[in-house]
Amino acid sequence: MRRIEEFRSARAAVFIGAILTVLAAAAIFFLMHMGDQKELSAQERQALAQNVYFPTPSEKQQIGETESILNNDPDHAVSIHYPVFGIQTIDLQLLSIVEEIQKEHREQLGQERQAASNDVQSDLLVDYQSYLVGDRTASVVLTVQQRFATWDGPQARSTALVFDLVEGDLLEMEDIFQGNYLERLSEEVRSYFEASTSYSDGTDKDSFLAGTTPDAANFSNFALTTDAVQIYFEEGTLFSDRTGVPVAEIPYDRLTGVLRIRTDGPLLSVDAAPAVELTAPAPMAIDKDRPMIALTFDDGPHPIVTPRILDLLKQYQARATFFVLGNRVDSYADVLQREYTEGHEIGNHSYNHPSLSKLRPEEIAYQVQETDERIAHLIPTSPVLLRPPYGSVNDTVKASIQKPFVLWSIDTQDWKNRSRDAIVKEVLDHVQDGDIILMHDLYATTADACEIILPALAKQGYQFVTVSELLAEREIIPAAGHVYARAAA
Repeated sequence: MRRIEEFRSARAAVFIGAILTVLAAAAIFFLMHMGDQKELSAQERQALAQNVYFPTPSEKQQIGETESILNNDPDHAVSIHYPVFGIQTIDLQLLSIVEEIQKEHREQLGQERQAASNDVQSDLLVDYQSYLVGDRTASVVLTVQQRFATWDGPQARSTALVFDLVEGDLLEMEDIFQGNYLERLSEEVRSYFEASTSYSDGTDKDSFLAGTTPDAANFSNFALTTDAVQIYFEEGTLFSDRTGVPVAEIPYDRLTGVLRIRTDGPLLSVDAAPAVELTAPAPMAIDKDRPMIALTFDDGPHPIVTPRILDLLKQYQARATFFVLGNRVDSYADVLQREYTEGHEIGNHSYNHPSLSKLRPEEIAYQVQETDERIAHLIPTSPVLLRPPYGSVNDTVKASIQKPFVLWSIDTQDWKNRSRDAIVKEVLDHVQDGDIILMHDLYATTADACEIILPALAKQGYQFVTVSELLAEREIIPAAGHVYARAAA
């Protein structure tokens, strides 16, 4: 059950014991070193550190705030999401792993290109789960899916890590288990798969037996969840004829006597937040005789860039459409709620930014429904419009989603150029009445560009409206399965 009411307001809660010391030290570190960071990262880290231990409203993302690395390149899609804790040693380890994943993917792409003597389409999708365990332990599971056009299908793997939140250390098996734990893990893992309808017919094979012997190397990729130890195995090792990552789940009560750490007890004490009452925004007064455009921002919310953009929109009495990611809205619920109360439109941009046209119908449906559900928990409405990541739409996507699709008529390429002047030039050189302009509220340079774009276009008489307002003013009724990129007069 999602604990929406505990999430954002819990910032002011008092941490217990050593946790308070850790956060204080983290805050001091970030304040001292803000000038050493590039762009806004130091400020962002400081902001994130204030919320680090408060659980997000998701059973599988219980700690950390979501950091995203995205592009908008449909031929080489990259969508990476990982948690930021606000604890330097932990954050640096996670960042190092993410950078290594990116490096390996680039190297693999180079090899595939060389073998094919041509460019090769690719996808890299990284997401995470995080869990709080006992009074000082957290687990992170990074799930990695790679796809190259030269492969028969995608390949997946998971990397699990367990951290001591007080010391900031990465924990090893000997820190978690004791006694004859390898023999117990071997027994429990074998019993788990033997009882599984998906895997039981492969448990008599040599590969399974070899991969589940009482050897530390077989069980070192593990996580601690709310009520069980999860052990992850490499795809194709235990069961050569199966795709996907095999995961064995062993309840804690099956490991009595071999667990060294506490798996019970709350990490912190928080007071339940009062329910947030959001006021519906008043309709915008629109002059049909004046030109109008729709500014759109993808991939947020962001804790620093999005509020900067919202301040500018408010200053120029402008409204915009924010196509948000489902796996970010819980982390930045107050930003999403501000977007809503200030009259901006909230659109669906999928859960974690995959290329929808490469997914199965049930996967496409999940990406949209999960995002709609998370948004509806935070604001009193659900998105009407959807912008598919990378603008990728095919017949399967249209058949799987009962929403209108919104693309764009001006692409600022802000995710790629990271240049204020380039963004401004692209908009001011090409803008026309009825345009839908694509930007991303993850980058400081985009907010910088808006400082110039908004007054310049306002001076030319442009009105800034939401996509739905633009379509309505042009007497266009958006229909499910249809694609809209501009709305000329």
